[in-house]
Amino acid sequence: MSLRDVGFTPSQESIYRMLIADASMTPALLAKQLQLDVRVVRADLTALRDFGVIRIDDGLIGVPHPSMAIGRLIEKLEDELMARYRQVSDTRSQLAQFEAAIAERGSDSASDNGVERVEELSAVRDRIEELAFFARKSVLSIQPGGPHSKEALAASRPLDLRAARRQVEMSVINETAVLGDELNRAHLREMASFGVSIRLVDKAPHRLLIFDESVAVVPIEPDNSRRGALVVRHPGLLSGLIDLYRRTWEVAEEIPAEFDGEPVAAESDEGITEQDRMVLRMLAAGCTDETAARQVGVSVRHLRRRISRLMLILEANSRFEAGVAAAHRGWL
Repeated sequence: MSLRDVGFTPSQESIYRMLIADASMTPALLAKQLQLDVRVVRADLTALRDFGVIRIDDGLIGVPHPSMAIGRLIEKLEDELMARYRQVSDTRSQLAQFEAAIAERGSDSASDNGVERVEELSAVRDRIEELAFFARKSVLSIQPGGPHSKEALAASRPLDLRAARRQVEMSVINETAVLGDELNRAHLREMASFGVSIRLVDKAPHRLLIFDESVAVVPIEPDNSRRGALVVRHPGLLSGLIDLYRRTWEVAEEIPAEFDGEPVAAESDEGITEQDRMVLRMLAAGCTDETAARQVGVSVRHLRRRISRLMLILEANSRFEAGVAAAHRGWL
């Protein structure tokens, strides 16, 4: 342990350690050994006396047993930390009151129909930040489109990290297109490292946030998030949104095993197998995943991972684009 943790300066710690080894050392000798001005040494000795770790009687220095002297300092620090902890705990106990006030405000602004309309973009961000702060159990999210911009990722990162630190369960559904950008891949890796569950779909229904399964946020216009958002608490509407999320999560796929965060080479056919070509032909023919998986002889989950890898190789944002790109390369 560094004695600076209990309030010593570096020079005071050095002087104290030398006095423990030899209490007969004079201020002049201490100054010479430590290459300090003797006036600095005398001031530090006075401070050490005030800490209670040394005695100075008629110019003679005494050093009480360190376990007792430093132990008192540690106990004092522990008392201060405990008092601070109690203050923080008292403040935290008021969060429930704040949360209730926010919920009541939302209810009032929703005209008793359980839906709050928030139109200013800055106000939407504030409401999302409030809801994320008060979330205690879970945050469920659908993020359509992609790859997402650097600004969008930077805006979401603090909220995601805060929730992760508080061990709030987080599940995010992204579109497969996010794998086509290194910045987005790095973001996925970071979120996954914090325990965020991530799945991918080719096309997400619309943007959706659900906090503690008690309040949801959806855009007023699905294709234009800048128009504002609806904060939904109405039980019937909320139940439908939660069901939508769960159904989307069930059909979504985990990040493919082939995904390693590095761009996949697409300039040659070396990574394309005959089975890959078969998958692409069946997709182009409009076969369902179940039919294609049965024909290829793999599970549906494995097939979808293979499709995700092929889309990444083909730099395609959808299965349709993958089919077109494959045809242009003569793979079909």
